[in-house]
Amino acid sequence: MLRQNQRYYRQYLLWGLLMIASLGTLNGCMNTNTSTATVLDLTASRKTITFAPPDSVLLLSQRLNNLRSQVGKTVYSELLRQADSLYSAMKIMPFRFQQIEDSTYLDSSFFSNNKTLAQQALAGSPWREEISKKDFEEYILPYKIDDELADRWREKLYGENRKLLGTNPQLNNADSLYAYHMKKTYYALNSSGDFDRFYPTQPNYSWLSFAHEGDCADRCRYVIYHLRAAGLPATYDYLPDWGNRPKAQHAFVGLANKKRQLEKLLENSNDTSNLIDDFNAAMTSKYRPVFSEGDVPSSLTVQYEKTIPKVYRQTWRKQPLMEDLVSSVPENQLYQKLMHTNMLDVIDQYLKTADASVWQRPFGKWDMAYLATFDIGGWTPVAFARYSWWGQARFKAMGKNILYLPMGCKNQKLLPVDVPFILDANGDKNDLACNYQKRINMKLIRKFPLFSYTAAHVVDLKGCVVYGSNDYRFGEREKLAEIDHYPFFMERIEVNNSRKFRYIGIKSSTLEKIRLAHLSCIADSCDLHIAQSDVRYKKGELTGQQKNLFDNDLNSFTVDTMLVMDLGYPKEVIEVEVCPRSDTNYIIPGNQYELFYWDNRWHSAGKQTATDYSLEYSNVPSGTIYWLRCLSGGREERIFTYKNSKQEWW
Repeated sequence: MLRQNQRYYRQYLLWGLLMIASLGTLNGCMNTNTSTATVLDLTASRKTITFAPPDSVLLLSQRLNNLRSQVGKTVYSELLRQADSLYSAMKIMPFRFQQIEDSTYLDSSFFSNNKTLAQQALAGSPWREEISKKDFEEYILPYKIDDELADRWREKLYGENRKLLGTNPQLNNADSLYAYHMKKTYYALNSSGDFDRFYPTQPNYSWLSFAHEGDCADRCRYVIYHLRAAGLPATYDYLPDWGNRPKAQHAFVGLANKKRQLEKLLENSNDTSNLIDDFNAAMTSKYRPVFSEGDVPSSLTVQYEKTIPKVYRQTWRKQPLMEDLVSSVPENQLYQKLMHTNMLDVIDQYLKTADASVWQRPFGKWDMAYLATFDIGGWTPVAFARYSWWGQARFKAMGKNILYLPMGCKNQKLLPVDVPFILDANGDKNDLACNYQKRINMKLIRKFPLFSYTAAHVVDLKGCVVYGSNDYRFGEREKLAEIDHYPFFMERIEVNNSRKFRYIGIKSSTLEKIRLAHLSCIADSCDLHIAQSDVRYKKGELTGQQKNLFDNDLNSFTVDTMLVMDLGYPKEVIEVEVCPRSDTNYIIPGNQYELFYWDNRWHSAGKQTATDYSLEYSNVPSGTIYWLRCLSGGREERIFTYKNSKQEWW
């Protein structure tokens, strides 16, 4: 093995070998003649990153093919062992990161074969008459998707597609084949991330097929490889950020020949009938509970949907409008993380939208305006528009029911240029200006929206029965109370029974397992109401998740069909306190919080240490947006407005 100070070199070497090896792993060899590389139409070279020389490819390709059939932790150690042996045998020194042109390792035969297979795939498909020359050249012909290392994915998948359609003739139409790959191929990759550290750049087909893992972007690219190999113009459509979730890009596979990508346009309306799994649904339909209006306290709203401000499409060619825009705006005002010359706005293919405008003085200092959505790490621009000479920046086709902040960019630093606004369901723009003259009192119960994946933990608690017994097996027991509602957070269940019991149990009425983070009892002793502890926990007799019910840590929880508390000896219990598993984004006693309000920047409205499961603030400026921060820990926080004594989340 390498010495300790060489361990990073080993990983760098392995990365490079795996990346270059992807050219040969599919066929067992690679043509390394790069001296006469020829670029055909629409195969203009793109830059990518690599580390290792081509002469290491054949050796590692053979070993990777053997490793691909293995499963489990042994793969990690074997990968590192291979890197060590190659390092020693080939006497290769560690390489620096470098950029190379594709044409330096791809020759004319590669591009010619790619074009031939692309043409054959389309010509042999029943949808060939529906595909324009432009869509073929943009979304079928390219030999790769983005900046990944080019490999022989089309040769591999062209044959696999013919075999698939030969044994499954029902898939021989565009919609069926698309649906098949969006289900089968998309979920062929898991989201574990175990292999991420072995691959420092964008994964290509070979790596995804080898590692069998990837995030939503990787899964979409994996599907696109398969669809393009079959002659379908599959597109990589992406969201720059969400409207109501922590910062994250998301991706979706579209078809360029379709004017509408979904059967029904989305609305950002939190309508459970208007959700698409892995697109705008907060959780999959299989596990998504839907609560009736009376099931949820008036102070809460269950959020089923991730709202969408914009959807862009990644193109192979540079787009003339984007090139003109980028070349005509001062470079220091271009937000480079958002704006690219190979992008199209396709949100109208997914969402019902509305336009919105922001203004500055005629001939003002800004050339570009941006609309940003919130994240605790900073506002994230999702849309851009150029100011006209009279001072208007018109943002076309924006997602509704989202809060936006108009911003400018100066040397990649973002600056607010106007008050935030909500683009409501009717498409109306509602400005949010801080009002110091009208002040309000606020009662706050959460710091983050209640999403359906959190609310789902309470479903099996409704209908649970609280029993008392003096037999630890509960052979003889007495019903003390029934939970007739959904206890979304810490709640006390009243017990109207004067008998004394040693054991208090909560049992599921449906035999489904319940998830509790906390269980305690309030006992009546000489007219004093005293919180009781589980004697087994105090003695250290509980192990594993059994102790999670009594550790006063709401992040831990216990799962079972019946959960029991041992009081040590029979006592009269007047209340049972329960808390379901949750995201712990409710107000928790003992935690320190700080409330902020927005007036061109964040201003503090004061710190508090919670003594109950809510916080009360008085004399706070109205009409603006607010941000409740937990200073004791946690990363999930969102902005909200305050209306009708309720937090409304954005």
